[in-house]
Amino acid sequence: MTEHVLVAMDGSTLSRDSLVYARDVFPDARVTAVHVANPELDMLPADATDVFEAGLDSLDGVGDETAQAVFETMRDIAGDESIDVTYLVGPVEDRLIEYIEDGEFDHVVMGTHGRDGLSRLLIGSVAEAVVRRTDVPTILVK
Repeated sequence: MTEHVLVAMDGSTLSRDSLVYARDVFPDARVTAVHVANPELDMLPADATDVFEAGLDSLDGVGDETAQAVFETMRDIAGDESIDVTYLVGPVEDRLIEYIEDGEFDHVVMGTHGRDGLSRLLIGSVAEAVVRRTDVPTILVK
């Protein structure tokens, strides 16, 4: 049975490193990269509720400018390899945890801190929430 790995992508260097790490450590796994757009930070309408699932080859025109940059990073790392992509809108922590809990993931790989620069002493609030609130083994990349 093929492992299924979720990689959280937010446009930060650490999220890019997380995708590279996941591809290196789990070369035969099915990889799903998820980007959660926060309407408050990403200049989206407050009532935005987009959910988009696709492969890398069909992402043009989906999401905000940050999402497009994240999708380009995914394409650069993946090359010809397949990565499933999910684009969600909402409070990042809650939407990501909901997606992890609803999916059947064997591992989560994500950076210790995101692109917004808000951090705690050791790890960012979203990474901490994923580790605390989900049962899926989580690898934090720093």
